[in-house]
Amino acid sequence: MEKMSAVLTQVSRQTMLSSSKPARKPQAGPFAASESAFSKVLSTHRRRCRPLVASSTRRSLLQAAPLTVVCSAAASHGRGDLRASAVEAAVQFEMSTTIQVTSIQKGKDITEPRAPTGPPAFVKATGRIIAIGDIHGDLQKALACLELAGVLAEDDGHVRWVGGDTTVVQLGDVLDRGDSEISTVLLLRELDKQARKEGGAVWMLNGNHESLNVAGDFRYVTPGAFWESAIAAGMTETEIASDRQGVLRARWHLYRPGGQMARELAKNPTVLVVNDLVFAHGGLLPHHNKYGLQRINDEVAEWMNGAHCSDGSAPTPPFPAMGDANSVMWNRTFGKERASPYDRLHMGLQLDATLRQLNATAMVVGHTPQMGGLNTECNGRVWRVDVGMSSGVLNAEPQVLEFSRNAEGKLMARMLCARSTGRIEESTFVYEPEQPKNAAGATAPAA
Repeated sequence: MEKMSAVLTQVSRQTMLSSSKPARKPQAGPFAASESAFSKVLSTHRRRCRPLVASSTRRSLLQAAPLTVVCSAAASHGRGDLRASAVEAAVQFEMSTTIQVTSIQKGKDITEPRAPTGPPAFVKATGRIIAIGDIHGDLQKALACLELAGVLAEDDGHVRWVGGDTTVVQLGDVLDRGDSEISTVLLLRELDKQARKEGGAVWMLNGNHESLNVAGDFRYVTPGAFWESAIAAGMTETEIASDRQGVLRARWHLYRPGGQMARELAKNPTVLVVNDLVFAHGGLLPHHNKYGLQRINDEVAEWMNGAHCSDGSAPTPPFPAMGDANSVMWNRTFGKERASPYDRLHMGLQLDATLRQLNATAMVVGHTPQMGGLNTECNGRVWRVDVGMSSGVLNAEPQVLEFSRNAEGKLMARMLCARSTGRIEESTFVYEPEQPKNAAGATAPAA
């Protein structure tokens, strides 16, 4: 992260003496804070929990190096319910991030953006492509998925990238419902740095819960995540215990547009097309393509970076990305596990049009938890990878989706699941070349 003195220089795992031993509350060390900036953030803390993938080493986590976060939260003592305090603080700060239909104002001139462009919408990959669903603040499940995908290993108690030129795409919603949000972001960022040295990459997409936090909506934030963000803002344990308003303000300053974590999230694509595979948190519809995928990424980044428009107003969230139920982040068209005949017909038509516009083979989505686990619809053209694995959602077993080419050059999709017994289950779907069609749209007979 920018302005952070160190980024996850080590993540250690320690042997757990008894799996039945209750988890310890993470402890924070002393932190020094000044009126203008809070520093020495996220000092070493450890979290004990049960292992998720069978291994000779029973693991716990987290140990992160100190990092510096610059923010200017003023001290204020308040009492009362934290959620009610959030509403009060939102009014006090006169937040201008409410999503409105009018936010789709096209052609606004961004005169001083912090970043000239957003993250890319189209990238190429030479190796395997791994899709990981919603993590929701569960660092242990994130580690389990990376290990299951074969891209992460232990080295003298530290994790390191072993995926070579593999590309990992995490489908968004790293935030909310779990306690280890910032820790998970730091882990994935560090692995991305290591992966790029070997021709690989680790991408995080922005989901609806990332946009909620940047918009100041903290209703899904756990007490542990408030604690983590307060530590990241430089608050001491004593301050956290006595100043609930200060805890709220600390998170607001980190995640508000232009804040430290908001600028970090601005590096994430909202839409990503890797080769001929489309990745989006909720899903893409034909009108999103017409609006422009790179434009969506750029506008989300500008909003999160806190760029100001030529008229002096703050940028508003782009409507196609997060403005309504049909937006990229909130869309559930492709996520219905038990859909009516009409819904299936509608989904198929929308999917056909979207993939045809992009000349793509398949779409991968998260957002909607799948009670039956990772699954596919429409003959492998859409994949649902949100299995609700976070302990704050369904606490399901870790699952990942892998795309690769077989010896014949055909695209394959392999579903991997780590069972609690230690057994790894997998199933494979092979894409067959599309048969040519005649003028009437029927499949032409083979010669």
